[in-house]
Amino acid sequence: MAVGKGSGYNFNNSNKQSSLSIDSQFTDWYESGANQHPFKVINITYDSAGSAWLYQVVPGTLNNNVAQIDEDSVWVLLNRTAGGLPDWPVSVLTPFDATTHKCYIYLRAGVDATSGAFPGTDDTAAEYPRIICSDVELADTDTYGYVLLAVATEGTGPVCTVVQYVTGSLWGDRIKVGTDTALYFYARI
Repeated sequence: MAVGKGSGYNFNNSNKQSSLSIDSQFTDWYESGANQHPFKVINITYDSAGSAWLYQVVPGTLNNNVAQIDEDSVWVLLNRTAGGLPDWPVSVLTPFDATTHKCYIYLRAGVDATSGAFPGTDDTAAEYPRIICSDVELADTDTYGYVLLAVATEGTGPVCTVVQYVTGSLWGDRIKVGTDTALYFYARI
């Protein structure tokens, strides 16, 4: 039989006997599959070597565009796969406010300068929907709209808690009238 060692189990085949030992319960390939939803901030871990908090975001869409996140200074689609399996990008959760110890996690999207479409659909342009972090609360501008997905708070020691605000993919509209700052409206889909 051609079964080898795998993630979470061992397989042995000797003397015409086979054994399968399971180290722990089988779980979904991501944390608690039944509790997942688009744009959920997950897998927050402290990287002591880099002195940084790392995190992932469950893939979600804005106006049917899969959002991106910065992984090692490269914007990567949240729904990245490798070998047919999910390989969600990992990003650095930074910066934290020095006083409040909070980091605000946003979905940012802009208006395409050429077509005027919102959000921008060129995934190489800054106007494309992207997950960003900030140490301050951000306000909408004529260029970008911001949706607060979650707030992470750094505690004492390697402890970080997250309060999640958005629990689904979104549909958004941008309305610009005269010289007033553009208004952005979002609905969960």
